[in-house]
Amino acid sequence: MRTISTIVSFIFLISVSHLANGQTIQPLKTNKNDINVIDLTVGFKNIQSVKLSEIADSITFIPFETTRESLMGGGQKNMIFSKPYIFYSGKYFDWTGKFCGEIIKKGQGPFEEPEGGSLAYIDNKFYSRGSKFIEYGINGKPTGKVRHLYADSREFKENDFLRGGTDFFWTGDNFAVYNYPATLYFFNRNFETVASRKVIQEDCFLPYLPPLGEGKFITYYKENILFYNFMNDTIFSVSDTVLTPRWVVRFDHPSRLPTKVMLEYRQIIGNFTQSILSGSSYENTELVQLTDHKHKVTAVYETDSRLFFVMQEIIHFVEDRKKEPPEIYMMCYDKNTGKVIRIKGKGFIDDLLGMDFYFPTLGFFDNRMISYLWPFEIIDYVEECRKRGREVNPQLKALSQKIDAEDNPILILVHLKKNI
Repeated sequence: MRTISTIVSFIFLISVSHLANGQTIQPLKTNKNDINVIDLTVGFKNIQSVKLSEIADSITFIPFETTRESLMGGGQKNMIFSKPYIFYSGKYFDWTGKFCGEIIKKGQGPFEEPEGGSLAYIDNKFYSRGSKFIEYGINGKPTGKVRHLYADSREFKENDFLRGGTDFFWTGDNFAVYNYPATLYFFNRNFETVASRKVIQEDCFLPYLPPLGEGKFITYYKENILFYNFMNDTIFSVSDTVLTPRWVVRFDHPSRLPTKVMLEYRQIIGNFTQSILSGSSYENTELVQLTDHKHKVTAVYETDSRLFFVMQEIIHFVEDRKKEPPEIYMMCYDKNTGKVIRIKGKGFIDDLLGMDFYFPTLGFFDNRMISYLWPFEIIDYVEECRKRGREVNPQLKALSQKIDAEDNPILILVHLKKNI
């Protein structure tokens, strides 16, 4: 684990942008004393129960319209939330759940994607990023503007610099792709590369490094965009092509997943395969020994007065090893007091809907926590409560009578109290 002083020094280095024409933007003039330090090490042991009513005042539901064209499968965790639209697998819905259309078409054509892609929306235009950048009009039809990023084949080439892109997002006048784990690339609306920023010093990792476990690198708070650099535990604001460091995260607990594992994960997986083929048990592999019961931050969300950290304990091959699967959990940092707590159990005690606990599986957006349930889960829950003579929240009961078990999932929006 790097020391805080080393991390702060490194912030100067990653603040340099390399432009397409070879020019360089000067490093940010960042004062070490201006950067707040969030101590997760202390909070890791400060476990507290938190009722949902302590931080939220209401709950609303968004049932997604269910038609042949809008039918959803899995992958809800990949939903993208923006001010006007909710994006899911190339489709888009408004905030009432109404299906608005499908943007990304799968195929081999000049404006199609063989494996789908990510979407962004700005100034009445849609933009997608898959094997190419494509611009679409407000009607969802391609405008003709396109940039090919790499070949459709699975053969990796040196210029396939965005094949490992994990996040595609708008930054103001530009949009960006985070090419995990090393670089943020910035592009203008003509799809020209205007800047890039290195976010780690190490250059020993293999290309196209897969992330270890789940991770959401980009999150949103009002008009702010947060980028969490897992490699050096630093939280940045992103605007246009500028990264501004805001917090350094201290997590020195022995249970923290080592950065070395994230950087060398592809090699470690290769070693694991060889070990298993050679007859080693899971317990004797480098992968298990380095990662078992280690913890990592998977996402950071900002609200008016707090930062919420989604945390993950790592245990590989739980079924084969007959282990209990670990639960994700949350930690909370109070921006006013500096206090950090670990929220006890599976999430917030749900004293609003009455469903035991609440966890924002889809994150936070616009001062709301977001999760989802399938209609059959809601119907089954209400019926189970009826059999046990347990009281059901009137909102939930009314919803269960309006939905069909085969419908698309339903978003659950928990509205945070003012100044939370």
